[in-house]
Amino acid sequence: MAYFVWRLPRPGISGKMRLRSLLSWLALLAAGFQIIFQLAGGMVEGFGKSPSSFTFLGIASNILYVGACLAGTETARAYLINSLAKRRLHLKIGLLTLFFAALGLPFSAVGGFRTGFEFVKVAGSVILPGLTENVAASYLAYLGGPLPALIYRGALQSFIWFCPVLPDLSWTTKTLLGAFIPAFSLFMIHRIYLLESRELRKKNHAGENPAGWIITCVVSVLLVWFCVGIFPVFPSVVLSGSMMPVMYKGDIALVKKISGDEVRLGDVIDFRRDKMLITHRVIEIKENHGARVFRTKGDNNSGPDPDLVGPQQVRGKVVCTIPKIGWAALFAKTLAGMVKPGASPQGMEF
Repeated sequence: MAYFVWRLPRPGISGKMRLRSLLSWLALLAAGFQIIFQLAGGMVEGFGKSPSSFTFLGIASNILYVGACLAGTETARAYLINSLAKRRLHLKIGLLTLFFAALGLPFSAVGGFRTGFEFVKVAGSVILPGLTENVAASYLAYLGGPLPALIYRGALQSFIWFCPVLPDLSWTTKTLLGAFIPAFSLFMIHRIYLLESRELRKKNHAGENPAGWIITCVVSVLLVWFCVGIFPVFPSVVLSGSMMPVMYKGDIALVKKISGDEVRLGDVIDFRRDKMLITHRVIEIKENHGARVFRTKGDNNSGPDPDLVGPQQVRGKVVCTIPKIGWAALFAKTLAGMVKPGASPQGMEF
């Protein structure tokens, strides 16, 4: 592919030719910055052995495979991006970035989601880092052609494929690093390029800082973590009117994580039964073979739930309710087929 694209008429680069060398160095520094933070995460969470082969034949075949893929991808990326018309440029570059990000996804990791939580984990640890890496590569290819993008992605891929020991990071850490570090690096490359190309005066640059970008990235990641239950309090969408007038369909219940031993009579608890989440009030606490079990009932139901709730089923107790804002999540999941219209479970994970 690289050879085929190379033989096509070259459209030129959109950036200044005299800054190609600078862009190449910035690309290498951005990749190194990202690798350093991954190593720092490994020092906190631990390291694991790389799955790559480190025999002579294995290394040679991996060099050939990775090199060919990168050369073809980045040459094609630079050609397509710099061949675009100037009208609606950002939209076209965005679509091309999504296309190349999709090409790089390991489809074995992104298929067959059984729960929304599994999707969020893969989205945070695989899809988001791949997308931000491709955003940076597309920007570098737009300004400097294939070489800066190849240096940036080549350094990152070399670390993954040819380092015998890799950071064994949790999906939450991968999400944070995958969102924050490439975004910060891209911002700095953009500002440095504008300064060196004299498209941005220093006096204007001095009054700006990347705080807005950084805060946006961090808040977005923290919001995702909150929705999937990383923090002590997490949200759950109310799907029925069984707890009226305390909670109505479409409300968001904020649930505080507690163990079964912390449940008290009268608490409104969030628990899992089979594959369904239920939010009902505890009306009786009993002992069963030395373990506490709970009888629950919806405030708006005529009778108690037929089955007792074990302590291992308890996810937490409701501490607050936010009216109506869960309708958007409920509508989206109904369209996606995750909730059937007319279904009557009481709670739903984000």
